[in-house]
Amino acid sequence: MEKRMSYEEFLWRVRDGITDDEGKSPVIPVLKLFQVRWRSEVIYYLFTSESARFNEIKFNLQGITSTMLSATLKDLIDLGLIQKNTVEDEAAHVEYSLTEKGNDLLPIYYEISNWGFEYPVSLPKKAKK
Repeated sequence: MEKRMSYEEFLWRVRDGITDDEGKSPVIPVLKLFQVRWRSEVIYYLFTSESARFNEIKFNLQGITSTMLSATLKDLIDLGLIQKNTVEDEAAHVEYSLTEKGNDLLPIYYEISNWGFEYPVSLPKKAKK
């Protein structure tokens, strides 16, 4: 199967189960990519800022711990979705940005955004203990 297919072909084939040349679904691994806590939020934040320092990401993702952010950044680097860049200036520092592969996820976020505007989701508030 070709890597790209038209939306119409996708609709036609979805009931038959879309698979790659090895008979595996390309959909499930992508869904699992987004199931891991904080991955999608970090990716989305980097879409909005192009590049960011660790503390900037942490400040803007309310509730994430430094340990969890470090682990998430490492996972996303290992997956080839983000890169760690050393910026040499007066005070050398590290910034994170999306790779080309990471930027290729933007259409997915675009469609999620469209769906979210069409069908607003209210997340339940956590009960206080």
